Amino acid sequence: MNAFKWVLIDSTKGAATQDGSKLTPAVLNHIAEAVQDQVKQEFAAEWGAQATIRAGANANDIQPGEWVYGFVPILPDAPGASAYHDINSKGVPFSLCAVTTCGSLLGPTGVSVDASHEILETAGDEGANQFANDNKGSLHALEMCDAVEVQTYGKTCKDGTVVQVSNWLLRAWFAPGTAGPYDYMSSAKIAGAVAPPGPLQTAPGHGGNYQIISKWGGEKQVTAAASHIVGTRRKGNDPNWSSRAGRRLKEIERMDQIARAM
Repeated sequence: MNAFKWVLIDSTKGAATQDGSKLTPAVLNHIAEAVQDQVKQEFAAEWGAQATIRAGANANDIQPGEWVYGFVPILPDAPGASAYHDINSKGVPFSLCAVTTCGSLLGPTGVSVDASHEILETAGDEGANQFANDNKGSLHALEMCDAVEVQTYGKTCKDGTVVQVSNWLLRAWFAPGTAGPYDYMSSAKIAGAVAPPGPLQTAPGHGGNYQIISKWGGEKQVTAAASHIVGTRRKGNDPNWSSRAGRRLKEIERMDQIARAM
């Protein structure tokens, strides 16, 4: 994985999370510090990623080579959606988070978890177009966090502030027949971990943990390909067209059409 740079931009105009909290420069700095440490420490040890994440002063504070993570009140093109990731016309990734859909700023259902989730998943697959083959007839979207989406753990900032970030998957999860552990929290023995039962399997959990799967892989290609969400997305099972999940499903639909024509 390559090094990447994110800048966090507050465009909420004072909009609050569900517990009434509002973004401040200090909160953005805490999120940037926590997620950067997550990437540079435990995530890099497994996946080799490097990151620079900082809080921008305003919407114009974007340096060359930086990817923008914008925080907004709502997503006009995706009412009710919490966050999504896309690529602009120049192929540069960006992400948006609707803070009014988040439970808090730094808690288990907070803005910080959305930021961690999207940043780790972009590091793993910038184009949201890679899949892991289970060699049994299915392709599993290569997403770093979805299968353990509802699990979080705390990162402590230098000033003592605890910021919740997303659990994520280890290399073993993507390789059929590999022994666990399959997720970071289980490997680190962090309280609250709920491990996937095996490689390419979704961790048990209600109101979260899911996968996008295509019946289009393995040694025997099926001509009646099917795609579906296994589990329940915390952000809803009808993803915005521009989200990673939405783009995954659209790509699988295209693959299905190709398979049916063969």
